[in-house]
Amino acid sequence: MAEELLKARLGLIQGVSEGLLRDLIDCLRATTPPVLNEREANEILQAHQVTQDRTGKLVDMVRNKGDHASFLMLSVLEQRDNLLARNLNLLPEWIEEARLQRLDRSSASANP
Repeated sequence: MAEELLKARLGLIQGVSEGLLRDLIDCLRATTPPVLNEREANEILQAHQVTQDRTGKLVDMVRNKGDHASFLMLSVLEQRDNLLARNLNLLPEWIEEARLQRLDRSSASANP
């Protein structure tokens, strides 16, 4: 997943708005466990004035945390801006497969 995020880095830098950036950061702080802590979120938002620079910092920080963190960011992006995710070819089969696996697990636990 980190590779997919790296490949999409430039497109994300060009396509993420300030509002979407803040949504991504908020959602990544709300995951369990959090992908970003408060210090990291503040570092991204306060380090740069330009949204593109902030987005690049977010992508790099999440990518460096590995595949699971990258998967979570791409999943949030798909939920928050499906059009951007599609334009960057970030909705490959692995997202649908992961979604189906979660559904299978939740239906299995609901039916003992």
